Amino acid sequence: MDARGPSASARGPSASARGPSASAVAGDVTATPVRTDVPEPARAPALTRAPAGTVRPLPGAPEGLAVDAADGILAVGLRRPDGLALVSVLTGSVGRVVRLPGAPRHLQLAGPRGPVLVPAEQAGRLFQVALPGGQVVADAKVGRQPHDAAAAGPVVFVGNEYSNTVSLVRGSRQVAVEPAPLQPGGVAAARDGSSLVVVGVRGRRIEAYSPGGRPLGTAPVGVGPTHVRAAPGGLFYVADTEGDAVISFRVTATGPRQVGPHQAGWVRTRCCTPYGIAVDGRRGVLYVTLTASNLLESFLIVGGRLVPGRTWPTVRQPNDVAVDEATGRVFVAGTDDNQLQLIDPGSLP
Repeated sequence: MDARGPSASARGPSASARGPSASAVAGDVTATPVRTDVPEPARAPALTRAPAGTVRPLPGAPEGLAVDAADGILAVGLRRPDGLALVSVLTGSVGRVVRLPGAPRHLQLAGPRGPVLVPAEQAGRLFQVALPGGQVVADAKVGRQPHDAAAAGPVVFVGNEYSNTVSLVRGSRQVAVEPAPLQPGGVAAARDGSSLVVVGVRGRRIEAYSPGGRPLGTAPVGVGPTHVRAAPGGLFYVADTEGDAVISFRVTATGPRQVGPHQAGWVRTRCCTPYGIAVDGRRGVLYVTLTASNLLESFLIVGGRLVPGRTWPTVRQPNDVAVDEATGRVFVAGTDDNQLQLIDPGSLP
């Protein structure tokens, strides 16, 4: 989902034209979903409330966050110029910037302490950056517009938006290419490494794969889905950006039921346009950013169901969120104003 690819006019109305303005629907949880060709984050309005927590400046339109809790590092994707910032989770200060020949939209870790998986969209490459030092330890050529990546053991799955494929990467080598649902966006691996899922944003489908790349099945998902993250217990949560919802899936590989992802639940978000998504598995909390209203919303994970929690005002254009499961601290990227927001949910009124 990148306005820098095919022109916005060719793909559908702009984000601001997809529905009512945030000022018209603030707090409205029943805004009518509007489907476009490719779901995108909303164009966030100007802030009307001060962001919760602490706000720190960051260079280069930050977007894409991943936390190395053991080393106390937050990895942040940058553009203008392209690169990766390594930030202290305690202070929000930048310790090092790693320059790269391409910018990511989303980041994940290959393991608890990295490396950071950096799909550089314009370069068509997957970089792996070691932590805590920031050295590039692998560089693999993949498909067109790699948007997100997740690892299951030694194999990294990369969703190539404009190739409609998934690249399987070992180290610096692409070892296989599999078909993907139309325009793959979000990618996530089960926390036990038993399966991976890819969300086709244009196809409105989710497909599951074995760690070796074998397709397990596919299912429709949402009005306009974008990103997906895994939770304990084999659950996956999809941000339905155009449907103003979060949709839950459980992947089955064997058994009497149809093989593949089965929709487990659905919950409406506050208004509007959920996009960034993160899961605190230790505390059983899911966070989603609402790009049309500059809000962060939480949900409690209760037996696979999502129970609405609370909201916090965010920095402008909150396109991504990550959580430090060691402390519960939440980080939000403010893309428009070059900011990083640090929220400690348990300490704020």
